[in-house]
Amino acid sequence: MLTAACRGAEPGDIYNCDGVKSVIVAVDANGNPSMVMSLDEAINIDADSALSWSLHVGNGWHLPSKAEMEIVRKNRSLINRGLELKKLSVVLRNNTYYWTSTPCSDSHVYACGPDGLKCYFRTNASHCYRARTVKVLEQQ
Repeated sequence: MLTAACRGAEPGDIYNCDGVKSVIVAVDANGNPSMVMSLDEAINIDADSALSWSLHVGNGWHLPSKAEMEIVRKNRSLINRGLELKKLSVVLRNNTYYWTSTPCSDSHVYACGPDGLKCYFRTNASHCYRARTVKVLEQQ
């Protein structure tokens, strides 16, 4: 359940409620955080390694789907402004791609950058990008 201090938030606000420190990616119609992204990031990994890394985070955290990453991309200016104000690492910078959990074929997975989603080989040294986990929050 969200605490009162977590209500009335917007994308880019730091979410530090119930012991979870992350950045708010999306809010519901009532202004309650509906999805957050971790502040931790894996760097220079292929898609299979990103998925494996995300599974160890646990407690509802997961590598974002294609649809969830589109929400991150849509709100990236707000998210990055909030992260920059706190002197934290921004997401979806120029030439920076993040893995999703959504396959586009047996051997390819979507990665999202500032210019949108593209398909890349799951395991390929020339396609090593970043990964962050997201969590969809249950509204009580």
